[in-house]
Amino acid sequence: MAKKIMVLNGSPRKNGNTSTVVEWFTAGAKEAGATVELVNVTGLKSKFSGCIACMGCQKSDKFECVVDDEVKPVLARIPSADVVVFATPTYFFGPTAQLKTLLDRMYSLIKFNSDAGGYVHRLEHIALALIATAGGGVQPGLQLVEETFKTIAGFSGAGFDSLLVPNASMYSDDLKQDRDLRDKAIAFGRKIATA
Repeated sequence: MAKKIMVLNGSPRKNGNTSTVVEWFTAGAKEAGATVELVNVTGLKSKFSGCIACMGCQKSDKFECVVDDEVKPVLARIPSADVVVFATPTYFFGPTAQLKTLLDRMYSLIKFNSDAGGYVHRLEHIALALIATAGGGVQPGLQLVEETFKTIAGFSGAGFDSLLVPNASMYSDDLKQDRDLRDKAIAFGRKIATA
């Protein structure tokens, strides 16, 4: 059965390095038989700049955000994916604010029981992956970004894999000419689609 992969691209640059790597990844995943939904997170219209801690999601029996905007249906589709791939350039040692906005609202996909001290969610069957680019080396920026998403995967009990792309300067188009990286990104797409 073909895997359903959702790619959440948090890069604000439509033709930047992260988007290029995502394009290569997507080609590899589709080649391996997966269906891929690409969501350009930066284009989503959000009523707020992130989760506003209204706790409406915790008061409802549904695993959904109660804020009605363009982010809400994207969040609602996450549990139906087999794999969710977060894609981001490294901005000041973390993911972009646009991706973090969506990430914070994923709180709505978890129900916390403060009386019993536990939680339930609908993410246990989903594998998580990360594609992250950075203008510098792996440490500390890319490493910190990877650790963030690895921690989320651990919290939800999901599998995790990553493709980290260091030294990807946003001031040149050198990355687009990097055949080795292209092959690596395509192979990563195939791997995620068939794992």
